[in-house]
Amino acid sequence: MNDENNKTSAYIQLGIGLVFIIILVIVVKVNGIKREDDIPKEEKEETKEEIKTSSVEEKLAKLTDNFKYNYEIVIGDITYIYNGSKMGLKESGYLKINDNYLYYYKDNNYTYEVKDGGLFQIDNLYNSIDVNYLDINYIKNLLKECEYTNEDNKYVYELENMQIIINTDNDNITSIMINNENNYKLEFSDIGNIKEISY
Repeated sequence: MNDENNKTSAYIQLGIGLVFIIILVIVVKVNGIKREDDIPKEEKEETKEEIKTSSVEEKLAKLTDNFKYNYEIVIGDITYIYNGSKMGLKESGYLKINDNYLYYYKDNNYTYEVKDGGLFQIDNLYNSIDVNYLDINYIKNLLKECEYTNEDNKYVYELENMQIIINTDNDNITSIMINNENNYKLEFSDIGNIKEISY
């Protein structure tokens, strides 16, 4: 009988100890959590704005030199479409003007037309296009000190005589639109996933 009392007493003490530990854990968790209601409205807005700013900057930083692209550029009555892939200093793709195609390959500072299985050096791939607007670093520099509005992953920058709209998904820039006297629509995909460029 004495053994039974000792066992019962041990179970009771164990039960009381467990209840105490559970209550202690609950109290620590409840007091340790800073609830949304406890955060001042101004602090919430500042935090959200910091996340937005770093988010678009981080996405722009990822858009360096490894992606697929489709650029649609309208200058006057002419539409230029560049479609290709870029990896480092190499690019391959095609230029479409009206129904005419020119297939190209770029390696370092040289541009070639791909024709009949061969490469022929050219220097007029961009005709009357301002290539600065195809340079991601140039665009980043334009936007450095600019304020923007953001709605549903659409960042709108108003510059003098120009509007730049950046569309994003959760991870990357999906397109950049530049509207000035001409219109540039730069679309991106497979960012960071290009393994090889060939002609």
